[in-house]
Amino acid sequence: MNTRARVTAIPVMVAASLGLGSIATFGKALAHPGHVHTAPNLQPTGLEEINLTIEESGVTGMPESIEAGRYLVKVTGPEPGEMGPSGIMAIQLPEGVTPKQAHDDVLANPNEIPGWAMESHFGGGVVLDHGPENWAVLDFTPGAWIVTTLFGTTLGVEFEVTGELPTDLPDPGANVTLDLLEMVIRVSDGEFVAGENLVTVHNAGAQIHFVDISKVPDGTTKEQIEGLMDSFMTGTPPAADGLQEADVMPAAYIAEMSGGVAVTVPLMLDAGTYFLSCWIGDPESQLPHAMMGMWDLITIE
Repeated sequence: MNTRARVTAIPVMVAASLGLGSIATFGKALAHPGHVHTAPNLQPTGLEEINLTIEESGVTGMPESIEAGRYLVKVTGPEPGEMGPSGIMAIQLPEGVTPKQAHDDVLANPNEIPGWAMESHFGGGVVLDHGPENWAVLDFTPGAWIVTTLFGTTLGVEFEVTGELPTDLPDPGANVTLDLLEMVIRVSDGEFVAGENLVTVHNAGAQIHFVDISKVPDGTTKEQIEGLMDSFMTGTPPAADGLQEADVMPAAYIAEMSGGVAVTVPLMLDAGTYFLSCWIGDPESQLPHAMMGMWDLITIE
């Protein structure tokens, strides 16, 4: 959880929480989590591939036009470093907002939510949080898109999605499905296993959400999570025998997605207890979703 969850950091975190700057706020904690890594053996077959590379100047390899559909998006980039993971995000900007305007807004005000962010469509992404390569299954609906880095420090690359989204999209074969709602994270189908997992995350809510996965000590209870949350809200340290902030070890991050979006990602998980949460800022209360109850605790045996 670290600095991302402290109430003292909430104004900054909320300001940075809508995609383009979200990782920058708490990326250092994700640099070397050590509990979760990708599961390359689960890579789906039969999907058209898009191969992207993250370079200093931005994302390369994106075709100018693709057909609407489901794609296996593979990304190569730098190793996770001091500022945490790199990766890409796919976004549809609101009409009238250009990639340059979006880029300039992020650079000029990295700790403020751009006015256009809440009207954007976030299609998920690929996060390089455990090495220089990773992949995800993403759906692209018709219209104008950009692909940009997680940090938003590079100019978004424009591409057009043509045609209609097929009604018979290939099943990526996930062994577990997570549903995101306001303010709920829940396993709706299957179960996590120790070892290789292919996880489909479906945002069935109206707001933008992401999923943070953190390792907590075995035997951690929901009451202990609630106690730690209370300590963030009140500023009072948790009881000495309670769950401490240092006990919560960031493990993986599944990038922002808008309502109706589903992404499928590979994860290799050790046996143990994991804390799932979303820290996007609520537009009305300005509180992170996790503080409003959007979290869950799972045990993998």
